[in-house]
Amino acid sequence: MKKDRRRFALWVPLLAAALLAVWFAGATPTALAAKVYKLTLATQHPAEAPMNKVVNTAWGNYLEKASKGRLKIVPFPGEQAAKAPDAYDAARTGLVDIACQMHAFAGGRFPLSEVTSLPFIVDFPGSRSVALTTMALYNKYPEIQAEYKGVKVLGFHANGLSHVHTTKKPVKRLEDLKGLVMNCLGKYGVQAVKALGGTPEALLPSEMYDAMAKGVLDGNFLEWEGQFIWHLKELTHYSTQVGMALFTFVHVINKKKLKKLPQDLQDIIMGEESLKTFEHQGYNFDKDDIMFKGILDKQYKKEGGEGVYILPPEEKARWKKAVAPVVEGWVKEASAKIGEAKARAILADAIKFGKQFGGYPDEACPTCGPTLKAWGAPGY
Repeated sequence: MKKDRRRFALWVPLLAAALLAVWFAGATPTALAAKVYKLTLATQHPAEAPMNKVVNTAWGNYLEKASKGRLKIVPFPGEQAAKAPDAYDAARTGLVDIACQMHAFAGGRFPLSEVTSLPFIVDFPGSRSVALTTMALYNKYPEIQAEYKGVKVLGFHANGLSHVHTTKKPVKRLEDLKGLVMNCLGKYGVQAVKALGGTPEALLPSEMYDAMAKGVLDGNFLEWEGQFIWHLKELTHYSTQVGMALFTFVHVINKKKLKKLPQDLQDIIMGEESLKTFEHQGYNFDKDDIMFKGILDKQYKKEGGEGVYILPPEEKARWKKAVAPVVEGWVKEASAKIGEAKARAILADAIKFGKQFGGYPDEACPTCGPTLKAWGAPGY
């Protein structure tokens, strides 16, 4: 009896070890699959802006579904995690995992990339066109790639083309801008407004409402959507469709964070399907910009005005001529870095790609809407 007990005592730990080995062999993949990797995303746009509410939400849905719940985007909109000028560095240093940086707020850090922010490079609507154009330039030119050190570029997008929005009087000719204090964004925006005869101011979007309400600003050069997400439509009574310029953004992810993820999750994030989200940003922005223009047109007519004024081609030609020195200024600065031949090649390609990728949203990208719907984008 004692011998049997001793034998049993010896077999118990061996049996337990065998059972544990079998359990771990089966359980480990499941346990690993269940781990959730959260990625923080910092943007300057308010939470209700379509960029966040619609497209970033849809992208997060896609990543979560494609990873079977292992990837989760945690958004920090409205400069909660980083101020607009500091977003890139927030991702580079690991303060956040992913950031959306507006080139114009980066203090000249991305001079070659800003070619697509120059006036009259693309036609209205221009957001999707510029998103794809900037990515095409990035892929083609190592000189542009060199501007993004310490991060992994995910993609580019842009807001809508800027138009003239004023509080007290309409602008129909170049001469009407004289003496008006107009808010604009970025170095080239300031230069363009000055070249057109206006007095430029460069407040952050979040600062514009108070400045316009107090009469410090007579208006702004922003896209149609900007009049809504920043509530400026409450103050403006006139708009002129100019389609002058827009502002490009880059989405970047912290390199170390990306490399720490399991390889299959890295592949999902950097995969072709995932990176379509930046074309979707442009598509959705163009759709919204067209819609917001229509709403403003009705608002002005309801107020007794004539609605949105569209700059005639002959007058637009005068505006283009007036800002031509701004474009040449970019060429001169870029030439000092990479030589005039390469600078002019980049400019020529920006114009060429802009035309190639241009067009109204549903005609230019018939798959964008259905894909956003499949990703669970609100409103699709």
